[in-house]
Amino acid sequence: MNEVREKRGLTYGIGTSLVPKFHSEMIIGRVASSNETIAEAIAVTRSEWERMATEGMTAEELDFAKTFLTGEYPLRFDGNSEIASIMAGMQMVGLPPSYVVDRNDFIEAVTLEDINRVAAELLRPDDLHFVVVGQPEGLEATQ
Repeated sequence: MNEVREKRGLTYGIGTSLVPKFHSEMIIGRVASSNETIAEAIAVTRSEWERMATEGMTAEELDFAKTFLTGEYPLRFDGNSEIASIMAGMQMVGLPPSYVVDRNDFIEAVTLEDINRVAAELLRPDDLHFVVVGQPEGLEATQ
């Protein structure tokens, strides 16, 4: 987000989500960009993905992520439908009801070494794939 949107202005929005499945977990991302800038947005995203895998996250980036994740969590519980969806999702992945209370403590317990070890293991730049919709400029069909 910082490099692609804030610094370079290549996207209206960019983000990732963890998607737990029964036989495999996925990291799904999305980026909204114009046809003229999508090739550069993809190139910068690839570069950041590789940087995170090889160099890791900085202490400042981890602190920012923890603040965001712990601060936005209570905002998810703003209605019965949202609460039911969260509880059903927790049940599907085997989390106990106490997770709602303990979640932010789990996030705060993550160390820089933890996050960088996992990034080096899971973020494999050669396995990063994009599906592009629209009429992008400057992209090869094989990217």
